Amino acid sequence: MGSLQDMQRQSEVAQRLMAMGRQGTATVTALRDTGMTVNDNPQVELDLDVSVDGTPVYPVTHRQVISRLAIAGFQPGATVPVRVDPQDPRTLIIA
Repeated sequence: MGSLQDMQRQSEVAQRLMAMGRQGTATVTALRDTGMTVNDNPQVELDLDVSVDGTPVYPVTHRQVISRLAIAGFQPGATVPVRVDPQDPRTLIIA
């Protein structure tokens, strides 16, 4: 039951960040498979160097479900768009 509640919470956070999150970019420095899948898509753990206007670049480790078809675009060195929580810059989603 806990994982269903986690997925619901993550969905609520994602919706809030898409609406109110600060836009930025992140460079992928590492990618790891967590062993969990959702609808046959892997949940991965990404080490990111995040850049948001007005702040120095900072590291974040982030977990997110990524489409199997899109995973090639998340290899180390790739730059991805992010939405960052204005109150907690360690909370983000890949947008």
